[in-house]
Amino acid sequence: MQTKSNLNKELLHKYSVSIPRYTSYPTAPQWNEDFTENDFLKANEVANKVKSPISLYFHLPFCEEHCNFCACNVVISKKKEIVGPYLARIIKEINHTGKLISKERKVEQIHLGGGTPTFFSLDELSQLFGAIEQNFTLSDTCETGIEIDPRVTKFEHIETLSQLGFNRLSMGIQDFDPKVQKAINRIQPYDETKELFTYARDHGFMSINVDLIYGLPYQTLESFKRTIDLILAIDPDRIALFHYAHLPELLPHQAKYIEEKALPSSDIKIEIFQYAVDVLTKSGFVFIGLDHFAKENDELAIARKNNTLHRNFQGYTTKSSCDLYGFGITAISNIQNSFSQNLKKLNPYYEEVDKGKAPVFKGIYLNKDDMIRKEIIMKILCNGVLLKDEIESKYKIEFNKYFLSELDKLKNLVTDGLVELHKNTINVTQLGQFFLRNIACVFDYYLNSSEGKQKIFSKSI
Repeated sequence: MQTKSNLNKELLHKYSVSIPRYTSYPTAPQWNEDFTENDFLKANEVANKVKSPISLYFHLPFCEEHCNFCACNVVISKKKEIVGPYLARIIKEINHTGKLISKERKVEQIHLGGGTPTFFSLDELSQLFGAIEQNFTLSDTCETGIEIDPRVTKFEHIETLSQLGFNRLSMGIQDFDPKVQKAINRIQPYDETKELFTYARDHGFMSINVDLIYGLPYQTLESFKRTIDLILAIDPDRIALFHYAHLPELLPHQAKYIEEKALPSSDIKIEIFQYAVDVLTKSGFVFIGLDHFAKENDELAIARKNNTLHRNFQGYTTKSSCDLYGFGITAISNIQNSFSQNLKKLNPYYEEVDKGKAPVFKGIYLNKDDMIRKEIIMKILCNGVLLKDEIESKYKIEFNKYFLSELDKLKNLVTDGLVELHKNTINVTQLGQFFLRNIACVFDYYLNSSEGKQKIFSKSI
């Protein structure tokens, strides 16, 4: 594995460009409002016929305060009574969608994200999970996870979540340096976080992930070294190391509260990234790809080694072929060959749900070219190897002819040591693992075409 000593800084600079994260393909800018509830229902009918397994996502958008770095879809309020109307509607949406889905289809994954899911009270979380159990058939091996903010999550939350059957936690940390925390409006003492982490371990959570961000205001290499040391001391199973996306033109709160001059330079960010990779890989973590690390005995690391890794909107997963159903405002569904997103604002969402409708805002049906490119991009991101004959056999194309221009573009990445081109395979090198988005984007038709709808993307590194 490449480490700090031999990860080329010039390459990191060269490939630090604005490109999609590829949680989907086609990416969200290509989706359109012509995709309606009827399209959603048709996709579900197909899924019922093939009896595909299910992944469920619930967007719980409320936060007491706005973290200055955040780019998530959130609703800021200190008033807990805001939850009641939302919970009533999301349960209505669950009841409505649950009736449409064959009970023969089993739920393999459940994830509660936000926002801050533990903004909800213990009783409200229990009501939500009760509605899930009443409307869906849960697999005996269902992965049930939730994102938590240690600042507002109590021991009672951990106890209730454990009793409900949750077995995975994702803990937002970002950085432990006090100056950085103040700049991002997220004061989070280490001792408080460690105590909650230990309590979760003692209550049976088999997998705990922590989120870190590099590139935040006032971060230095030395300050982030201290954060990494503290993270290793609490001993998580997985670590997500995200690059801070500074997009003040899209996110007014960033423009208002984060000073450009406080942001670390590109050189410092690259030094931080290099250091983190070096230390984590020497401390028993495997670099899975993109921004994710997992312990060597973690099922993600094992799946990565065995080329059985998959990816959806919740990140890397070992669960394959699940149709994703999203609930709540802005939630995304990926059912068969379609993507769709729910309405973004509370009142329009409430109105559609109250009418007994799927609250679809926009979406897309994938054409044949989309499906081919989606599979290629996911193979690159998940397994680092692509077999041309598999694509040719499945989609009845001649790979080298179909992707003539893409193969030509890949030659530059071959020169830089990121990929290897063979007669039947495209292989991502060990060095190339750090540039997966750059490799994948070569096959993005919309990014490389005047027909594509462009938006501002975050930097790849």
